[in-house]
Amino acid sequence: MSIKLVVWDWNGTILDDVGITVQAINSGVLPLLNLPEMTVPQYQDVFEVPIIKSYLSLGVSETEFHAKSEAISQAFHSHYEPLAAHAHTRRNIQSTLAQLQATGIHSIILSNHTLEGIYLQLARLELEKYFVTVLANDDIEQVHRTGKQHRVENYLSQQHFQPHEVVIVGDTAEEVTIGKSLGLHTIVITEGFSSRVRLEAAKPDYIVSSVNEIITIVEEMS
Repeated sequence: MSIKLVVWDWNGTILDDVGITVQAINSGVLPLLNLPEMTVPQYQDVFEVPIIKSYLSLGVSETEFHAKSEAISQAFHSHYEPLAAHAHTRRNIQSTLAQLQATGIHSIILSNHTLEGIYLQLARLELEKYFVTVLANDDIEQVHRTGKQHRVENYLSQQHFQPHEVVIVGDTAEEVTIGKSLGLHTIVITEGFSSRVRLEAAKPDYIVSSVNEIITIVEEMS
């Protein structure tokens, strides 16, 4: 068996933006919903895609969410984007991507975020050269929905990758679900958008706490 492709989630996996996400929600979104501020661990316990599920867990009704969805999206992004402009990657991301590339393993990004937002960040962080492509949303209004599985399934088919040749890396149960549905190897990393308890419940193939560990796992698979 030989790994040929690593599919990377973006938010919380490559970009270390959980803290600023919670900051943006606390500043812009929760006041709209008359909810108290959250801590990062509290958010890690409720975060889910589509994002409406997160707010339902906090006690917001479907009616209220849909009535305020546009305002919620605008409030979040107006607070998030200025913070994200200075966000860092997780430690050792660049060296890990470089090692994968040096061994002939391709990397792509699979995200619910916008293509424009990711490409701007990749340029700022000088990471563009490590990724073959980015599979993400064209429209900011779509980011609270998910079409990730459909996008990556089409890509793998078009590029003729076999499931056993592919690893998906993320920080939530969503990536594990996608990976299992498509027969991919699954790795999740802690201290992203989900608590460790929730990651364990998703039953991925591997749980890591450092990006460095991914190289070792991929080497063992190969």
